[in-house]
Amino acid sequence: MHLQPLPLFDLATLKERLRNAPTYFVYSFVALMLEFTTHEYFRNQHAEASSYYSRSAATTVQQLAVEGKHHAEIVQALLSDLPRAWMSIGTATRLDSVRKLWKSSSIPNQESAEENRCYWSIHMIEAIFFPHMPRVPTHDQTRKHPPSVEPPPPIPLDANDFNAPDFDNAVGSSDDLGINTHAGRMIAVWSQVACHLHEIRRGEVEIPWLPESTYSKLNLALFEYEAQFNQRHLMRSLFPFKRTSDEIQAYREYWDPWLTTHLVLHACLALLNHPFIHLVALRRNKGMSQSRLFLQQVVDQALFHSGWVFWLVGIFEDLNIEISNPLIGLAVAATSTIPWLYQFVKNVKVAHKASQNLAKGQRLLQRLSKTWPCMSHKLESLQRLQSLVIGKSPEAGAADTTINFPPSMIWELLDPIIHNARLSTDHSDLPTEGLPYVSIHVTTDFLHPLADDESDQALSNFNWEDSLMYGNDLLQDNYAASLVPFDFNVN
Repeated sequence: MHLQPLPLFDLATLKERLRNAPTYFVYSFVALMLEFTTHEYFRNQHAEASSYYSRSAATTVQQLAVEGKHHAEIVQALLSDLPRAWMSIGTATRLDSVRKLWKSSSIPNQESAEENRCYWSIHMIEAIFFPHMPRVPTHDQTRKHPPSVEPPPPIPLDANDFNAPDFDNAVGSSDDLGINTHAGRMIAVWSQVACHLHEIRRGEVEIPWLPESTYSKLNLALFEYEAQFNQRHLMRSLFPFKRTSDEIQAYREYWDPWLTTHLVLHACLALLNHPFIHLVALRRNKGMSQSRLFLQQVVDQALFHSGWVFWLVGIFEDLNIEISNPLIGLAVAATSTIPWLYQFVKNVKVAHKASQNLAKGQRLLQRLSKTWPCMSHKLESLQRLQSLVIGKSPEAGAADTTINFPPSMIWELLDPIIHNARLSTDHSDLPTEGLPYVSIHVTTDFLHPLADDESDQALSNFNWEDSLMYGNDLLQDNYAASLVPFDFNVN
Protein backbone atom coordinates (compact mmCIF):
# COMPACT_ATOMS: atom_id res chain seq x y z
CA MET A 1 0.00 0.00 0.00
CA HIS A 2 2.90 2.32 0.79
CA LEU A 3 4.55 4.40 -1.98
CA GLN A 4 1.72 4.38 -4.53
CA PRO A 5 3.81 6.26 -5.64
CA LEU A 6 3.55 8.82 -2.85
CA PRO A 7 3.70 7.95 0.87
CA LEU A 8 0.67 9.22 2.74
CA PHE A 9 2.56 8.83 6.02
CA ASP A 10 6.13 9.47 7.11
CA LEU A 11 7.32 6.04 8.22
CA ALA A 12 10.09 7.52 10.37
CA THR A 13 7.59 9.32 12.60
CA LEU A 14 4.51 7.14 12.15
CA LYS A 15 4.88 5.18 15.41
CA GLU A 16 5.12 8.34 17.49
CA ARG A 17 2.28 9.89 15.52
CA LEU A 18 -0.04 6.97 16.25
CA ARG A 19 0.83 7.12 19.92
CA ASN A 20 -0.44 10.71 20.13
CA ALA A 21 -3.15 10.59 17.47
CA PRO A 22 -6.90 11.04 18.03
CA THR A 23 -8.89 7.84 18.50
CA TYR A 24 -10.69 8.18 15.16
CA PHE A 25 -7.33 8.39 13.38
CA VAL A 26 -6.04 5.23 15.08
CA TYR A 27 -9.26 3.36 14.28
CA SER A 28 -9.11 4.44 10.66
CA PHE A 29 -5.46 3.40 10.40
CA VAL A 30 -6.15 -0.03 11.93
CA ALA A 31 -9.10 -0.57 9.57
CA LEU A 32 -6.84 0.17 6.62
CA MET A 33 -4.04 -2.10 7.82
CA LEU A 34 -6.41 -5.00 8.38
CA GLU A 35 -7.21 -4.95 4.66
CA PHE A 36 -3.59 -5.87 3.91
CA THR A 37 -2.23 -7.80 6.88
CA THR A 38 -3.15 -10.21 9.66
CA HIS A 39 -2.55 -10.49 13.39
CA GLU A 40 -3.30 -13.30 15.81
CA TYR A 41 -5.06 -10.84 18.12
CA PHE A 42 -8.08 -10.76 15.78
CA ARG A 43 -8.46 -14.57 15.67
CA ASN A 44 -9.10 -14.83 11.92
CA GLN A 45 -11.87 -12.23 12.08
CA HIS A 46 -9.94 -9.51 10.29
CA ALA A 47 -12.75 -8.51 7.91
CA GLU A 48 -15.18 -8.05 10.79
CA ALA A 49 -12.60 -6.09 12.77
CA SER A 50 -11.80 -3.86 9.80
CA SER A 51 -15.49 -3.12 9.29
CA TYR A 52 -15.94 -2.31 12.99
CA TYR A 53 -13.00 0.10 13.17
CA SER A 54 -14.00 1.73 9.89
CA ARG A 55 -17.55 2.38 11.13
CA SER A 56 -16.25 3.62 14.47
CA ALA A 57 -13.96 6.13 12.78
CA ALA A 58 -16.40 7.19 10.08
CA THR A 59 -18.95 8.78 12.39
CA THR A 60 -16.45 11.16 13.95
CA VAL A 61 -14.46 11.82 10.78
CA GLN A 62 -17.48 12.68 8.66
CA GLN A 63 -18.86 14.95 11.38
CA LEU A 64 -15.58 16.86 11.62
CA ALA A 65 -15.30 17.01 7.84
CA VAL A 66 -18.74 18.54 7.28
CA GLU A 67 -17.86 21.16 9.91
CA GLY A 68 -14.94 22.19 7.71
CA LYS A 69 -12.22 21.00 10.08
CA HIS A 70 -9.18 20.86 7.83
CA HIS A 71 -6.66 19.03 9.99
CA ALA A 72 -4.31 16.68 8.15
CA GLU A 73 -5.32 13.65 10.23
CA ILE A 74 -8.97 14.10 9.20
CA VAL A 75 -7.98 13.95 5.55
CA GLN A 76 -5.79 10.92 6.21
CA ALA A 77 -8.62 9.16 8.05
CA LEU A 78 -11.18 9.59 5.26
CA LEU A 79 -11.27 6.00 4.14
CA SER A 80 -14.02 3.53 3.51
CA ASP A 81 -15.17 0.95 0.99
CA LEU A 82 -15.85 1.87 -2.62
CA PRO A 83 -19.55 2.86 -2.40
CA ARG A 84 -18.58 5.63 0.03
CA ALA A 85 -15.15 6.35 -1.44
CA TRP A 86 -16.64 8.67 -4.06
CA MET A 87 -18.04 10.89 -1.32
CA SER A 88 -14.96 10.58 0.88
CA ILE A 89 -12.59 11.71 -1.86
CA GLY A 90 -14.91 14.57 -2.72
CA THR A 91 -15.05 15.56 0.94
CA ALA A 92 -11.27 15.46 1.24
CA THR A 93 -10.90 17.59 -1.88
CA ARG A 94 -13.31 20.21 -0.59
CA LEU A 95 -11.61 20.21 2.81
CA ASP A 96 -8.36 21.13 1.13
CA SER A 97 -10.14 23.91 -0.75
CA VAL A 98 -11.49 25.21 2.56
CA ARG A 99 -8.01 25.10 4.05
CA LYS A 100 -6.64 27.21 1.20
CA LEU A 101 -9.47 29.74 1.52
CA TRP A 102 -9.07 30.12 5.26
CA LYS A 103 -5.30 30.30 4.98
CA SER A 104 -5.18 32.49 1.88
CA SER A 105 -2.30 34.49 3.28
CA SER A 106 -0.10 31.43 3.67
CA ILE A 107 2.41 30.34 1.08
CA PRO A 108 2.05 26.72 -0.19
CA ASN A 109 5.77 26.13 0.33
CA GLN A 110 5.37 26.91 4.04
CA GLU A 111 2.80 24.22 4.72
CA SER A 112 3.87 21.15 6.63
CA ALA A 113 5.25 18.12 4.82
CA GLU A 114 2.27 16.18 6.11
CA GLU A 115 -0.22 18.63 4.59
CA ASN A 116 1.70 18.54 1.33
CA ARG A 117 1.57 14.73 1.18
CA CYS A 118 -2.15 14.82 1.94
CA TYR A 119 -2.77 17.29 -0.85
CA TRP A 120 -0.92 15.26 -3.48
CA SER A 121 -2.37 11.96 -2.27
CA ILE A 122 -5.89 13.34 -2.70
CA HIS A 123 -4.99 14.77 -6.08
CA MET A 124 -3.57 11.44 -7.29
CA ILE A 125 -6.39 9.28 -5.92
CA GLU A 126 -8.97 11.50 -7.56
CA ALA A 127 -7.03 11.46 -10.84
CA ILE A 128 -6.62 7.67 -10.85
CA PHE A 129 -9.97 6.39 -9.63
CA PHE A 130 -12.42 9.16 -10.57
CA PRO A 131 -11.07 10.88 -13.72
CA HIS A 132 -14.53 11.11 -15.28
CA MET A 133 -16.09 12.99 -12.36
CA PRO A 134 -16.40 16.81 -12.27
CA ARG A 135 -13.09 18.17 -11.05
CA VAL A 136 -12.10 21.05 -8.83
CA PRO A 137 -10.18 23.87 -10.53
CA THR A 138 -6.66 23.08 -11.64
CA HIS A 139 -4.32 22.76 -8.69
CA ASP A 140 -1.97 25.55 -7.72
CA GLN A 141 0.97 25.43 -10.13
CA THR A 142 3.26 26.98 -7.50
CA ARG A 143 2.79 24.04 -5.14
CA LYS A 144 5.82 21.79 -5.07
CA HIS A 145 5.69 18.03 -5.18
CA PRO A 146 7.09 16.18 -2.15
CA PRO A 147 10.88 15.82 -2.15
CA SER A 148 12.22 12.96 -4.23
CA VAL A 149 14.91 10.50 -3.24
CA GLU A 150 18.06 10.25 -5.29
CA PRO A 151 18.28 7.56 -7.98
CA PRO A 152 20.49 4.52 -7.33
CA PRO A 153 24.14 4.68 -8.35
CA PRO A 154 24.63 4.17 -12.10
CA ILE A 155 25.92 0.89 -13.45
CA PRO A 156 29.45 1.14 -14.90
CA LEU A 157 29.31 1.41 -18.66
CA ASP A 158 30.73 -1.23 -20.94
CA ALA A 159 31.79 0.28 -24.27
CA ASN A 160 31.48 -3.14 -25.89
CA ASP A 161 27.94 -3.63 -24.66
CA PHE A 162 25.13 -3.53 -27.20
CA ASN A 163 23.33 -1.18 -24.80
CA ALA A 164 26.11 1.42 -24.69
CA PRO A 165 24.57 4.92 -24.68
CA ASP A 166 25.50 7.95 -26.78
CA PHE A 167 23.35 6.78 -29.67
CA ASP A 168 22.11 10.36 -29.78
CA ASN A 169 22.80 13.72 -28.19
CA ALA A 170 19.42 14.08 -26.50
CA VAL A 171 20.54 14.11 -22.88
CA GLY A 172 17.27 15.42 -21.53
CA SER A 173 16.69 18.43 -19.33
CA SER A 174 19.60 19.96 -17.44
CA ASP A 175 17.29 20.57 -14.46
CA ASP A 176 16.24 17.64 -12.30
CA LEU A 177 12.67 18.08 -11.08
CA GLY A 178 12.78 14.84 -9.09
CA ILE A 179 11.10 11.53 -9.80
CA ASN A 180 8.06 12.34 -7.63
CA THR A 181 7.33 15.39 -9.76
CA HIS A 182 7.53 13.33 -12.95
CA ALA A 183 5.25 10.66 -11.47
CA GLY A 184 2.72 13.27 -10.39
CA ARG A 185 2.67 14.81 -13.84
CA MET A 186 2.20 11.46 -15.55
CA ILE A 187 -0.68 10.62 -13.23
CA ALA A 188 -2.33 13.93 -14.11
CA VAL A 189 -2.05 13.18 -17.84
CA TRP A 190 -3.32 9.64 -17.26
CA SER A 191 -6.42 11.16 -15.72
CA GLN A 192 -6.98 13.23 -18.86
CA VAL A 193 -6.40 10.25 -21.15
CA ALA A 194 -8.82 8.11 -19.11
CA CYS A 195 -11.42 10.87 -19.21
CA HIS A 196 -10.88 11.20 -22.99
CA LEU A 197 -11.55 7.47 -23.45
CA HIS A 198 -14.65 7.71 -21.28
CA GLU A 199 -15.98 10.58 -23.39
CA ILE A 200 -15.37 8.61 -26.60
CA ARG A 201 -17.33 5.72 -25.12
CA ARG A 202 -20.20 8.11 -24.46
CA GLY A 203 -20.20 9.13 -28.12
CA GLU A 204 -17.98 12.22 -28.20
CA VAL A 205 -16.31 12.08 -31.62
CA GLU A 206 -13.72 14.49 -33.00
CA ILE A 207 -11.16 14.52 -35.79
CA PRO A 208 -8.02 13.42 -33.93
CA TRP A 209 -5.34 14.77 -36.27
CA LEU A 210 -6.54 18.37 -35.98
CA PRO A 211 -4.28 20.52 -33.75
CA GLU A 212 -7.17 21.56 -31.48
CA SER A 213 -8.28 17.96 -30.83
CA THR A 214 -7.95 16.34 -27.42
CA TYR A 215 -5.78 13.67 -29.03
CA SER A 216 -3.28 16.28 -30.26
CA LYS A 217 -3.24 18.20 -26.99
CA LEU A 218 -2.62 15.11 -24.88
CA ASN A 219 0.18 13.93 -27.16
CA LEU A 220 1.84 17.34 -26.91
CA ALA A 221 1.54 17.31 -23.11
CA LEU A 222 3.22 13.90 -22.94
CA PHE A 223 5.99 14.97 -25.30
CA GLU A 224 6.60 18.11 -23.24
CA TYR A 225 6.79 16.23 -19.95
CA GLU A 226 9.06 13.57 -21.43
CA ALA A 227 11.40 16.28 -22.74
CA GLN A 228 11.85 17.48 -19.15
CA PHE A 229 13.18 14.14 -17.90
CA ASN A 230 16.69 14.56 -16.59
CA GLN A 231 19.13 12.01 -18.01
CA ARG A 232 19.53 10.45 -14.56
CA HIS A 233 15.97 9.09 -14.79
CA LEU A 234 16.23 7.59 -18.27
CA MET A 235 16.35 3.86 -18.93
CA ARG A 236 19.80 4.06 -20.48
CA SER A 237 21.17 5.61 -17.28
CA LEU A 238 19.64 3.11 -14.86
CA PHE A 239 19.33 -0.29 -16.57
CA PRO A 240 17.00 -1.92 -14.01
CA PHE A 241 17.16 -5.22 -15.92
CA LYS A 242 20.91 -5.38 -15.15
CA ARG A 243 20.36 -5.05 -11.41
CA THR A 244 19.57 -7.64 -8.78
CA SER A 245 16.35 -7.86 -6.84
CA ASP A 246 18.15 -6.71 -3.68
CA GLU A 247 19.45 -3.63 -5.48
CA ILE A 248 15.93 -2.69 -6.56
CA GLN A 249 14.48 -3.30 -3.08
CA ALA A 250 17.14 -1.10 -1.49
CA TYR A 251 15.90 1.88 -3.52
CA ARG A 252 12.21 1.03 -3.57
CA GLU A 253 11.20 4.60 -2.73
CA TYR A 254 12.80 5.63 -6.02
CA TRP A 255 11.86 2.70 -8.25
CA ASP A 256 8.13 2.82 -7.46
CA PRO A 257 7.58 6.36 -8.83
CA TRP A 258 10.12 5.64 -11.59
CA LEU A 259 8.08 2.68 -12.82
CA THR A 260 4.87 4.68 -12.54
CA THR A 261 6.41 7.49 -14.59
CA HIS A 262 7.70 5.39 -17.47
CA LEU A 263 4.94 2.80 -17.65
CA VAL A 264 2.13 5.35 -17.50
CA LEU A 265 3.85 7.49 -20.14
CA HIS A 266 3.91 4.62 -22.63
CA ALA A 267 0.48 3.33 -21.62
CA CYS A 268 -1.01 6.77 -22.32
CA LEU A 269 0.62 6.92 -25.76
CA ALA A 270 -0.46 3.36 -26.55
CA LEU A 271 -4.08 4.02 -25.57
CA LEU A 272 -4.28 7.34 -27.40
CA ASN A 273 -3.29 5.41 -30.53
CA HIS A 274 -5.35 2.29 -29.84
CA PRO A 275 -6.55 0.65 -33.10
CA PHE A 276 -9.98 0.00 -31.57
CA ILE A 277 -10.41 3.70 -30.76
CA HIS A 278 -9.49 4.97 -34.21
CA LEU A 279 -10.89 2.16 -36.34
CA VAL A 280 -14.11 1.43 -34.47
CA ALA A 281 -15.10 4.02 -31.86
CA LEU A 282 -14.23 7.15 -33.84
CA ARG A 283 -15.82 5.83 -37.02
CA ARG A 284 -19.23 6.51 -35.55
CA ASN A 285 -18.97 9.80 -37.40
CA LYS A 286 -19.96 8.41 -40.78
CA GLY A 287 -19.34 11.70 -42.55
CA MET A 288 -15.70 11.93 -41.42
CA SER A 289 -13.07 10.84 -43.91
CA GLN A 290 -10.11 9.17 -42.26
CA SER A 291 -6.53 9.85 -43.22
CA ARG A 292 -4.80 6.61 -44.13
CA LEU A 293 -1.42 8.07 -43.22
CA PHE A 294 -2.77 9.02 -39.80
CA LEU A 295 -4.21 5.54 -39.28
CA GLN A 296 -0.84 4.07 -40.27
CA GLN A 297 0.84 6.27 -37.67
CA VAL A 298 -1.50 5.46 -34.78
CA VAL A 299 -1.32 1.71 -35.36
CA ASP A 300 2.49 1.90 -35.45
CA GLN A 301 2.54 3.89 -32.21
CA ALA A 302 0.12 1.57 -30.42
CA LEU A 303 2.29 -1.42 -31.22
CA PHE A 304 5.49 0.31 -30.18
CA HIS A 305 4.34 1.84 -26.90
CA SER A 306 2.38 -1.21 -25.75
CA GLY A 307 5.65 -3.11 -26.22
CA TRP A 308 7.28 -0.72 -23.76
CA VAL A 309 4.55 -1.29 -21.18
CA PHE A 310 4.94 -5.06 -21.12
CA TRP A 311 8.71 -4.89 -21.34
CA LEU A 312 8.72 -2.83 -18.13
CA VAL A 313 6.28 -5.24 -16.46
CA GLY A 314 8.50 -8.15 -17.49
CA ILE A 315 11.64 -6.56 -16.01
CA PHE A 316 10.13 -6.38 -12.53
CA GLU A 317 8.44 -9.75 -12.89
CA ASP A 318 11.77 -11.39 -13.75
CA LEU A 319 13.32 -9.79 -10.67
CA ASN A 320 10.44 -11.02 -8.46
CA ILE A 321 9.70 -7.43 -7.46
CA GLU A 322 6.09 -7.04 -6.36
CA ILE A 323 4.14 -4.32 -8.14
CA SER A 324 1.34 -3.13 -5.89
CA ASN A 325 0.30 0.16 -7.49
CA PRO A 326 -3.35 -0.06 -8.64
CA LEU A 327 -2.71 2.63 -11.27
CA ILE A 328 -0.26 0.31 -12.98
CA GLY A 329 -2.93 -2.39 -12.87
CA LEU A 330 -5.44 -0.09 -14.59
CA ALA A 331 -2.89 0.93 -17.21
CA VAL A 332 -1.83 -2.65 -17.93
CA ALA A 333 -5.44 -3.88 -18.10
CA ALA A 334 -6.32 -1.24 -20.67
CA THR A 335 -3.12 -1.71 -22.67
CA SER A 336 -3.63 -5.50 -22.74
CA THR A 337 -6.40 -4.98 -25.28
CA ILE A 338 -3.74 -4.02 -27.84
CA PRO A 339 -1.82 -7.33 -27.85
CA TRP A 340 -5.20 -9.07 -27.63
CA LEU A 341 -5.89 -7.65 -31.08
CA TYR A 342 -2.43 -8.36 -32.49
CA GLN A 343 -2.38 -12.00 -31.41
CA PHE A 344 -4.62 -12.77 -34.40
CA VAL A 345 -2.23 -11.67 -37.13
CA LYS A 346 -0.87 -14.29 -39.46
CA ASN A 347 2.79 -13.47 -38.84
CA VAL A 348 4.02 -15.93 -36.23
CA LYS A 349 6.54 -13.58 -34.63
CA VAL A 350 4.12 -10.75 -34.09
CA ALA A 351 1.33 -13.03 -32.88
CA HIS A 352 3.68 -14.85 -30.50
CA LYS A 353 4.98 -11.61 -29.01
CA ALA A 354 1.43 -10.34 -28.57
CA SER A 355 0.42 -13.57 -26.79
CA GLN A 356 3.42 -13.27 -24.47
CA ASN A 357 2.53 -9.69 -23.58
CA LEU A 358 -1.10 -10.63 -23.00
CA ALA A 359 0.02 -13.35 -20.59
CA LYS A 360 2.26 -10.86 -18.75
CA GLY A 361 -0.70 -8.57 -18.27
CA GLN A 362 -2.90 -11.36 -16.93
CA ARG A 363 -0.24 -12.50 -14.48
CA LEU A 364 0.21 -8.98 -13.14
CA LEU A 365 -3.54 -8.51 -12.68
CA GLN A 366 -3.75 -11.85 -10.88
CA ARG A 367 -1.12 -10.70 -8.41
CA LEU A 368 -2.64 -7.25 -7.97
CA SER A 369 -6.14 -8.62 -7.39
CA LYS A 370 -4.89 -10.29 -4.20
CA THR A 371 -4.03 -6.88 -2.76
CA TRP A 372 -6.52 -4.65 -4.54
CA PRO A 373 -9.91 -6.38 -4.96
CA CYS A 374 -10.98 -3.76 -7.51
CA MET A 375 -8.41 -5.26 -9.88
CA SER A 376 -10.26 -8.57 -9.91
CA HIS A 377 -12.97 -7.07 -12.13
CA LYS A 378 -10.38 -5.99 -14.70
CA LEU A 379 -8.85 -9.47 -14.61
CA GLU A 380 -12.25 -11.09 -15.14
CA SER A 381 -12.97 -8.74 -18.04
CA LEU A 382 -9.67 -9.57 -19.72
CA GLN A 383 -10.24 -13.29 -19.27
CA ARG A 384 -13.76 -13.00 -20.69
CA LEU A 385 -12.46 -11.08 -23.68
CA GLN A 386 -9.83 -13.72 -24.33
CA SER A 387 -12.37 -16.53 -24.10
CA LEU A 388 -14.94 -14.81 -26.28
CA VAL A 389 -13.00 -14.89 -29.53
CA ILE A 390 -15.44 -15.72 -32.31
CA GLY A 391 -13.15 -15.42 -35.31
CA LYS A 392 -10.92 -18.21 -36.50
CA SER A 393 -7.16 -18.25 -36.15
CA PRO A 394 -5.24 -17.43 -39.32
CA GLU A 395 -4.99 -20.44 -41.59
CA ALA A 396 -1.95 -21.42 -43.58
CA GLY A 397 -1.78 -19.33 -46.72
CA ALA A 398 -4.53 -16.96 -45.59
CA ALA A 399 -3.87 -13.29 -46.18
CA ASP A 400 -5.94 -12.07 -43.26
CA THR A 401 -8.34 -13.01 -40.50
CA THR A 402 -11.52 -11.58 -39.05
CA ILE A 403 -12.31 -11.28 -35.34
CA ASN A 404 -15.81 -10.62 -34.05
CA PHE A 405 -16.52 -9.31 -30.55
CA PRO A 406 -18.85 -6.99 -28.62
CA PRO A 407 -17.15 -3.58 -28.28
CA SER A 408 -18.55 -3.36 -24.76
CA MET A 409 -16.02 -5.98 -23.69
CA ILE A 410 -13.13 -3.81 -24.85
CA TRP A 411 -14.66 -0.82 -23.10
CA GLU A 412 -14.79 -2.71 -19.79
CA LEU A 413 -11.00 -2.61 -19.84
CA LEU A 414 -10.47 0.79 -21.45
CA ASP A 415 -12.97 2.74 -19.36
CA PRO A 416 -11.47 3.99 -16.08
CA ILE A 417 -14.54 3.33 -13.92
CA ILE A 418 -13.65 1.15 -10.93
CA HIS A 419 -16.24 -1.45 -9.96
CA ASN A 420 -16.99 -2.50 -6.41
CA ALA A 421 -15.37 -5.90 -5.97
CA ARG A 422 -17.73 -6.76 -3.10
CA LEU A 423 -20.73 -6.36 -5.39
CA SER A 424 -19.15 -8.03 -8.41
CA THR A 425 -20.61 -11.25 -9.70
CA ASP A 426 -19.38 -14.04 -11.87
CA HIS A 427 -19.73 -12.83 -15.45
CA SER A 428 -18.54 -16.02 -17.07
CA ASP A 429 -22.07 -17.18 -17.86
CA LEU A 430 -23.51 -13.86 -18.98
CA PRO A 431 -25.21 -14.11 -22.38
CA THR A 432 -23.62 -12.27 -25.29
CA GLU A 433 -26.16 -13.01 -28.01
CA GLY A 434 -27.98 -9.72 -27.57
CA LEU A 435 -24.87 -7.55 -27.63
CA PRO A 436 -23.88 -5.62 -30.77
CA TYR A 437 -20.77 -7.01 -32.40
CA VAL A 438 -18.05 -5.51 -34.53
CA SER A 439 -15.90 -7.37 -37.03
CA ILE A 440 -12.29 -6.29 -37.47
CA HIS A 441 -10.56 -7.46 -40.60
CA VAL A 442 -6.87 -7.97 -39.76
CA THR A 443 -4.36 -8.11 -42.58
CA THR A 444 -0.65 -8.80 -42.43
CA ASP A 445 0.62 -6.07 -44.72
CA PHE A 446 3.53 -4.58 -42.75
CA LEU A 447 5.17 -1.24 -43.29
CA HIS A 448 8.57 -2.76 -42.54
CA PRO A 449 9.06 -6.45 -43.36
CA LEU A 450 10.25 -8.82 -40.71
CA ALA A 451 13.61 -10.47 -41.13
CA ASP A 452 13.68 -13.25 -43.71
CA ASP A 453 14.05 -16.77 -42.41
CA GLU A 454 17.51 -16.96 -43.99
CA SER A 455 18.71 -14.08 -41.85
CA ASP A 456 17.29 -15.41 -38.60
CA GLN A 457 20.52 -17.19 -37.72
CA ALA A 458 22.58 -14.08 -38.32
CA LEU A 459 20.33 -12.19 -35.94
CA SER A 460 20.09 -14.96 -33.34
CA ASN A 461 21.94 -12.81 -30.80
CA PHE A 462 19.77 -9.79 -31.50
CA ASN A 463 17.60 -8.74 -28.57
CA TRP A 464 14.23 -7.46 -29.72
CA GLU A 465 13.62 -5.74 -26.41
CA ASP A 466 16.96 -3.93 -26.51
CA SER A 467 16.13 -2.77 -30.01
CA LEU A 468 12.77 -1.50 -28.84
CA MET A 469 14.31 0.39 -25.96
CA TYR A 470 17.33 1.89 -27.65
CA GLY A 471 16.18 2.63 -31.17
CA ASN A 472 18.66 0.36 -32.90
CA ASP A 473 18.70 0.54 -36.69
CA LEU A 474 17.82 -3.16 -36.86
CA LEU A 475 14.42 -2.47 -35.33
CA GLN A 476 12.68 -2.05 -38.65
CA ASP A 477 13.82 -5.47 -39.77
CA ASN A 478 12.77 -7.31 -36.63
CA TYR A 479 9.55 -5.80 -35.38
CA ALA A 480 6.44 -5.31 -37.40
CA ALA A 481 5.55 -1.65 -37.62
CA SER A 482 1.91 -1.93 -38.48
CA LEU A 483 -1.12 -3.77 -39.67
CA VAL A 484 -2.72 -1.97 -42.60
CA PRO A 485 -5.49 -1.73 -43.28
CA PHE A 486 -7.98 -2.71 -40.61
CA ASP A 487 -11.55 -2.90 -41.84
CA PHE A 488 -14.57 -3.20 -39.61
CA ASN A 489 -18.28 -3.84 -39.74
CA VAL A 490 -20.93 -3.41 -37.06
CA ASN A 491 -23.43 -6.25 -36.83
